Amino acid sequence: MALAFDFGTCNSVVARWNEALHAVETPELPNLGIRFPQPGSEPARVIPSVIHFAEDNGLLAGSQVGASGLVNHPGTFRWLKMDMLRTGGANRGRRVNGRVIYPRHAADELVDRILMFVRGYFGDIDEEIVLTVPVEAFDHYIDWLREAAIKRFPGGITFIDEATACMLGYSDEVLDGEAYCIVDFGGGTLDVSIVRTDLLHAGHTKCRLLGRAGEEIGGIMVDNWLLEHIQEREGLTDDDIASIGPSLLEAVEQAKIVISSGGEESSFTRYNDVTGRLIEVTLTAGTLKEVLEKKREPGRNNLYQYIIRTLDRAIDQARDRAGMRKEELKGVFLVGGSSLLPGIEEKIREFFPRCDVHAGNPFEAIARGACRFSGGMFDQTLTHDYCLRSWNRELRDFELVPVVARGTPYPTGKPVCSKYIKAASDNQEALGLVIYERSSMIRPLISYVNGADGLRPVREGEREESRHKPLNPEDSEFIHAVPPCRSGDRRFIAGFGVDGNRRLTLWLRDTEENNRSYILLRDGSRLPLPVMDLPVVKL
Repeated sequence: MALAFDFGTCNSVVARWNEALHAVETPELPNLGIRFPQPGSEPARVIPSVIHFAEDNGLLAGSQVGASGLVNHPGTFRWLKMDMLRTGGANRGRRVNGRVIYPRHAADELVDRILMFVRGYFGDIDEEIVLTVPVEAFDHYIDWLREAAIKRFPGGITFIDEATACMLGYSDEVLDGEAYCIVDFGGGTLDVSIVRTDLLHAGHTKCRLLGRAGEEIGGIMVDNWLLEHIQEREGLTDDDIASIGPSLLEAVEQAKIVISSGGEESSFTRYNDVTGRLIEVTLTAGTLKEVLEKKREPGRNNLYQYIIRTLDRAIDQARDRAGMRKEELKGVFLVGGSSLLPGIEEKIREFFPRCDVHAGNPFEAIARGACRFSGGMFDQTLTHDYCLRSWNRELRDFELVPVVARGTPYPTGKPVCSKYIKAASDNQEALGLVIYERSSMIRPLISYVNGADGLRPVREGEREESRHKPLNPEDSEFIHAVPPCRSGDRRFIAGFGVDGNRRLTLWLRDTEENNRSYILLRDGSRLPLPVMDLPVVKL
């Protein structure tokens, strides 16, 4: 039985193939999932992406947390997908019941808890699962998700990016040989893909990816902006935010959902028992739209401009790679809860005046499409550059030089680029090589972080953007030469490719005869050279 899991920032979805009905279904998972309202159609079956660490070392996940009234408890972790996408879950540890819990551990437990429940609920499932990932996800996120899921599904993990999975989720609206745009706007990310369909390829739906782009913006960012608006309007201090900020943020999120579902306004109150102040707030559709149109920093975009910029990037890539023009698009598919925000569908329709815009299944389409996915349905291409750092003599500075460029189809099957690795001095035993993954996205600035001390404003020096990430920052000197190298020797040849899960892979050999050279892995084990198709994130 085919199974797919879409791990979302705010909500996750499980889909399976029902052999009896010959159709995909999103099952209602009792004591874990909820029914989430969506305008104009039946409620979606989703699992809240939240986990609570109880005093007795027990765990509550999904709907269990909300039903117990523990959403704002210090032992509750939310928005873990964004932690994993940005930092790998290494930041903002929180003391819970006498121990420090990091987002990485919380995310591991949440995914494991959901998949353990799924395996127990469906006793007849295979040991394989399809997982969805954002278009702009870095290698560390993909590798983490694989490790988190493989415990429950050791038979195999397959990945598909969220935006193109959406295409299969809306398969009834798709025509053969046409170009489409998929806009996936969820709790944490905005992903855009331009695809062309081939419905008759080998008896399966097949899509060729023409262009793709993404940004780290979504519902969490909007909640952040709304809280900033309330703090300014109500004159709340940073101490107010620290004491009741999490409760305010939850209320803001619920008010946003009400308005996005068609309501004109939503009111809520919160009491600060430290200061004795009662805070009364009414959010309207007009206020929400005003917040979305506001620029936070000089030279920055507002939300609508970020969306248009991302659409332009994806279309530009499709034009450069395949000569496709915007006017050729047959339709646009919207997915993700943030696509319901006021003005979003309107802006999309203005940007694509000649296209049909489909927006009827914002929460389940990705998981449903991933469930229909099988290997080879999509001609996948990279959205990031994989680079080495090189010294530029003219600029007198280091620069990143791609060894595998974005737009490269994967899996490559063999190296697409080879480089000599040279020693810097005589008798050098350990050679260094730092590899970077570079994105073209621009991350908007946030105003608050939810850390060990509760919700607090972002401090000076924390507003940094990371458009490139080293894949092996702590393990750069992993090549060990036996016997040692001589200065300038072109002795080691490194080749670079990409595997089926979009991870950079390394081929490495030592040309010295009778060598005993090896790669030292971070767990202390040694791999004798030559090596082939080794994921760099495993170094």
